[in-house]
Amino acid sequence: MLNWLKRITLGVIGLLVIAVMAVYFTLRQSLPALDGDRIVSQVQQPATLSRDALGQAIIQADSRKEAMYLLGFAHGQDRFFQMDLQRRVAAGELSEWLGSMALDVDKTGRFHEFRRRANTIYSQLPQAQKDILIAYTEGVNQAVAEQSARPFEYILTNFEQAPWSPQDSILVILSMYLDLQSGNVNRDLTLTEIKHQFGQPMVDFILQPTQYQAALDNSQLSGDVEIPLLKTRPAAVSNNTAQMAFRTEIGSNNWIVGGALTETGDALLASDMHLGMRVPIIWYRAQLNYAVEQYDVSLTGVTLPGVPGVIAGTNGHIAWGFTNAYVDTADWVLIDRSEVTAVDETISVKGEPETYQRLTSQYGPVRQLGTRFYALKWTAQEPYAVNLMLNQLDTRLSVLEAIPVVRKLGIPVQNIALGDTAGNIAWMPAGAVPGRKVPHNTAITPQQLDGLWNVDEMDLPVVMNPSSHRIWTANSRVIGTDDLARFGDGGYALGARAQQIRDRLFDYEQFDEQRFYQIQLDNEARFLQPWHALLRQLLKRNSGYFATDIEALDNWQNCACADSVGYTLVKHFRRQVINTTFAPLNEALKPKHLSLRYVSSNLEPAIWQLIRSDNTQWLPEDHNDWQSYMLSQYEQARQQLLDKHGASKDLSTLAWGKVNKQAITHPFAGQIPVFGKALNMPEIPGYGDTFIPAVQARSFGASQRFFVRPGQLDKAVLTIPGGQSGHPLSAFYKAGFDDYAKHRMTPLLPGKPLHTLTFMPE
Repeated sequence: MLNWLKRITLGVIGLLVIAVMAVYFTLRQSLPALDGDRIVSQVQQPATLSRDALGQAIIQADSRKEAMYLLGFAHGQDRFFQMDLQRRVAAGELSEWLGSMALDVDKTGRFHEFRRRANTIYSQLPQAQKDILIAYTEGVNQAVAEQSARPFEYILTNFEQAPWSPQDSILVILSMYLDLQSGNVNRDLTLTEIKHQFGQPMVDFILQPTQYQAALDNSQLSGDVEIPLLKTRPAAVSNNTAQMAFRTEIGSNNWIVGGALTETGDALLASDMHLGMRVPIIWYRAQLNYAVEQYDVSLTGVTLPGVPGVIAGTNGHIAWGFTNAYVDTADWVLIDRSEVTAVDETISVKGEPETYQRLTSQYGPVRQLGTRFYALKWTAQEPYAVNLMLNQLDTRLSVLEAIPVVRKLGIPVQNIALGDTAGNIAWMPAGAVPGRKVPHNTAITPQQLDGLWNVDEMDLPVVMNPSSHRIWTANSRVIGTDDLARFGDGGYALGARAQQIRDRLFDYEQFDEQRFYQIQLDNEARFLQPWHALLRQLLKRNSGYFATDIEALDNWQNCACADSVGYTLVKHFRRQVINTTFAPLNEALKPKHLSLRYVSSNLEPAIWQLIRSDNTQWLPEDHNDWQSYMLSQYEQARQQLLDKHGASKDLSTLAWGKVNKQAITHPFAGQIPVFGKALNMPEIPGYGDTFIPAVQARSFGASQRFFVRPGQLDKAVLTIPGGQSGHPLSAFYKAGFDDYAKHRMTPLLPGKPLHTLTFMPE
């Protein structure tokens, strides 16, 4: 009997070993070839695609068009899975691959009709831009055609890769509109519903001016707002009160100083775009070398797989970087039911048709809230939403030369910071801005709809060479109050982070890349200091019961530091107080599938106004004063933390580094037993948070850290939280991640080429 068991056990182990080896060798077959020669029709002169120790793509080509062909080839080799996800999210074609779990995502893409709009945009592009997209597409498809086996994501899901098309690159850019501007779309509809249910005074209360403002011209918004009454006093607080999803996606930083503040006289740029984190990471390092007429171009920076061109980077003469601008690019229009058309839409779900009706109108796609119908006007739906003008920065030699190009960019509107070797610096909104002159926070009537929606605004404000030699942006309001009425508020960040960055820039009179990196990693908890003082005061009244908590608060270090328990307590106390206080509004929005999430950062001045008032009408029925109410909210927040993260006498289980641990994961990791975790990046103890320069959450953070003087590229830094390749057996799968995790400065410029593919003309 024992011998039989032994044989069966050995047999099972043997089968597992064979299965693992089979998987391994199949994966090995799908690794791309990084060396060798090819004869192709897309180049007129010999061209090369090399990789260094990080896997950074180094392209040598004769022209811009040929360089984009090679970039497409590199993206196709290393990141096709990522590109495929991006285009399908925008087009509403993800369910065909992943099944019913992706239906809601697909319905969002279909709501905006992005596949049709991508075709329209492509048809209207200048021929030179079409040629770039065609060349890039040919590079992608050639790389995919050369694969000996499908990537594991396609084997796992038994799905075939579809060829790339020029319109797919447009869809990738439209997917960035969803990432960067859907907050504006949802915010305005949320405010519209709040106005409908609670009146304009409630909207004004939520959107009231705050002390956290850091516009470049130091202009301040001000105004007194009265506390509105709720319809009824809230019921007693239940432990089952649903938690409001706070907005976490705001976080990008960029700033720049003029030549007067650097030892070399160059401008010095910092660009730290923050996005949702996943494997593979969104950006792809590349250097593109080619000629344009009399110019020898060398572009180095980050590219977006699926799109031909360098997104943020430098050509050695100028440097540029972005943060999301959050100017208002959307309006909802209240229309009559008679103006609504129902369209039958069919989504393929793993080959099976799923049919439903979506609503549309002459004004745009329609969302129904109860008996009311709202049509969406949004820049992403306009033909001018996308173009490839960003590529024309490659030959600009100064900030002044770059500005006319920036005015014409077809991207989700961004704050661009520009600098050059002469020390000039500038800021302006870069991207598609609707020509309509009056933006709105809540829905308008068709009569109020501006006919200039179909015009791309070119008269954009510019700040160039300010007397302070400093420019900063961090998703909050950058424009002055005079321009606010024209460009509006599309969901600006609160401004606390921008203030902290601005203040750091005025702490010094000389800057280099190392000092800039220190500012990006600044996790001082300035924003939470009033909440810390409030909580400490509350607990001191019950010092015997909360002795351990008070000790943690006394030792909180005033930072979002990994070992700070006090920071965790303050952070979650604030969240709990806001969550419960505004629960009546949030609960009223839920039946309409809306949430306060998209205005959560606006609630800071409103909650403090309530706390400092004697208004008890907002308090739940089981509380008659704010002190006892807030203490109860702290106890609830504390218990929730302990339930989730574990209890200990000294509360050490609640250290911020554990509670806010960063986990950058592959979307398919959870589908693979035992080995799936190997697809993820190593977890990082939490070191940052919202409202401070070092923005970091569990799956959100700095998608790159970029510091550059355009004339001193040997000192430039580009640190990225992930590897170049999306293939788990590639040497480049995690290459560079350790530098990010340990806050080391990875050089921007590529190192010595280790692999080279040569492309010869036919």
